[in-house]
Amino acid sequence: MRNFLGGLIGIIVGSFSLVSLAGLQSSQPTFPEPFNTLWFLLDGSWVFQSTLQELFNQPLVTSLLLSWLIIGIVIAPFSRRGWNLLRSTLWVGVFLTIFALMFQILENPSFWDVNLNPTRNYDLLFQFVTSLIVSLFALPSAIPITISIEKALQTKDPPLPDKIETRCECGAVFKSNPLICSECGRILRTLEN
Repeated sequence: MRNFLGGLIGIIVGSFSLVSLAGLQSSQPTFPEPFNTLWFLLDGSWVFQSTLQELFNQPLVTSLLLSWLIIGIVIAPFSRRGWNLLRSTLWVGVFLTIFALMFQILENPSFWDVNLNPTRNYDLLFQFVTSLIVSLFALPSAIPITISIEKALQTKDPPLPDKIETRCECGAVFKSNPLICSECGRILRTLEN
């Protein structure tokens, strides 16, 4: 659930930062009433999805890379080091696909009609795979942050005892920590759950 939430918050903050950094406010699209309040999320996701093509577009590449850096910073607190961080990043890709698809359908409603767009299923698959691949751009900034958060929260293990020795009331001495005395049958300790 943390990865899901991190991915959602990451794409929202990232889309807002991309729209702000790239100056996309002037080209605010006109969407139908319930979607016009989320225009920055839809438009930002659409631009994010074209990250691989836009890497060669000089004016937009800086805004894209800074926005991916911001997404990595946002998802890092929701993740732990390793595969957990990759899951958060993939959730960013899933939400990126959903919002970019919403943008595409609102801009071109005929996209969903198979008669008008016979390659729709291939386009959807390509869109999903592309989103998952470009979401990996958030990893370089998220990895060091998750490592430093993990180290900051790490507590030291208690020191190991010099020796383990248990004594029963009957006089028996054990070099371990048994539950029951083997000499008299007395209960020495209870199981801790």
